[in-house]
Amino acid sequence: MSQIILFLILPLLVFKPTQESQMAKQENKHILLLGASIGRGWDISLLPERIENYGFTFEYFHGGSAFDKSERLREVIARGEKKPDAVFLKECAAYFPGNFEHYKSLIEQWVKDCREANVVPIPVTVVPVTRLHSLKKFAIDIVKLRNPFKQGNPFKARRQRAILEYNDWIRIFCTQNDLTLLDLEQAVRKSEKDRYLRSKLAKIDGLHLNKKAYRILDQIVIPTLEKVQWRASGYEAQNK
Repeated sequence: MSQIILFLILPLLVFKPTQESQMAKQENKHILLLGASIGRGWDISLLPERIENYGFTFEYFHGGSAFDKSERLREVIARGEKKPDAVFLKECAAYFPGNFEHYKSLIEQWVKDCREANVVPIPVTVVPVTRLHSLKKFAIDIVKLRNPFKQGNPFKARRQRAILEYNDWIRIFCTQNDLTLLDLEQAVRKSEKDRYLRSKLAKIDGLHLNKKAYRILDQIVIPTLEKVQWRASGYEAQNK
């Protein structure tokens, strides 16, 4: 009798781990960060090890040295079965101020391209600069023998204002288009009313983030991804 029971139970013991591993593989979404060189400092591929959460895998993909990442995005979503489940569409403060209307049209097109390729587009707010960034940029330009007056008065916070205008627009855009937003600004700014980057989170130029800042950003990634309602074919963004 015991031999018969063992014969019936053994296949279940052998099959169970395989079934669980298949389920884990299906649920393990791959997320790609499409950004500039600043995004490389985040080292997002090691995020699961840093926060001890292995529900997702991450990849950084350099989008080039300009705001327009259309060509690089096309490469990503053309990977076929190896394409990511979602893409963080991240831009850098260094591209501001710029052609705001052109920036908006690019984001709109990228979201459309991702959705047509069955990839989740996740727009990202731009990290602001510190309050002293304009002064520091002026000093750096002088040291590097660059014209600090090339774009007008270097002491006006033109970059910060342009960044906040973009971030305000992208929040509205995400709400209107049922998109999940990764809000980097909210995580590193001083407060809701004082939206400058906290100086203790910036490198000497007041624009690039330091390691402490990236560790703060680590903590908002998984909660953001949990706002996306994944399914076997495609996705469904929760309107939260």
